[in-house]
Formats: sequence, structure tokens, C-alpha cells
Amino acid sequence: MYKSMTTNLMVESVEDSVTFYQNILGFSVVASVPNESEKLQFAILSKDNLMLMLQEKGNLTEEYPILNTDMVHPSVTLYIMVDNFEEFYHELKERHEILCDMHTTFYGSKEFAIADNNGYVLTFTENREG
Repeated sequence: MYKSMTTNLMVESVEDSVTFYQNILGFSVVASVPNESEKLQFAILSKDNLMLMLQEKGNLTEEYPILNTDMVHPSVTLYIMVDNFEEFYHELKERHEILCDMHTTFYGSKEFAIADNNGYVLTFTENREG
């Protein structure tokens, strides 16, 4: 019955967030919607098999008033499986600050984490078979 699920992150600035995801993680813009002043209020990004939506705080809270807040307070983390984990870690470490250094978790996975420009935590893990 379910076919997919895509995260929609509330952000202060869609443009700034698009820049982060493009420059740091290599995402591409699939679609975007500007507001009346031509600033982006919404964007869909993709990278390999991942999709991510970014929506400007005012626009999102207008659509869903229950989400209204004074400022964006990230309350979710994104957990992302990657191939070539250690190579990816070293490449990303050269471009962006590591929030939580590479380690092995209590459940046996290697992980590390960064924060995006809005404070959302992105945890990367190795793609292990089995």
C-alpha cells in the first residue's frame, strides 16, 4: 500500500539550505517554487536514491498552523546509508565540520554525523550487507 516517504524539512531560508545540500552533499534541485518576491519557498532535492523537500517556515506554517514556532528548532535526525563509508567520511570532513566523529555504535554500525545549516543532524552509516 505505501509507496514512499520523503522528509520535508522546515527551514528559515530555502536558498541557503539548497546551497548547503548542493555544495556539501552534492544534491540537485528537482523542482522549486518561488514566492511573490521570487525567493524560494519550497524545493525538492535529490541525490542517488534520496529525495528531500525543503519548505520555508512561513509558507509551511501557513499550510499547517500546528507547526507554528518562533524559530526553526530541528527535532528530527536524518539517518543515511552510504556506500564507500570511510572514503565518504574523509571527503566530507575536508568540506564540513563533523558533529560526531566516526565511531562504532552499540548495535555494531559505523557512523558519523554532521549538522546542516539549519541544525538538522545528518547521521551517515555504512551500507552493510545482511
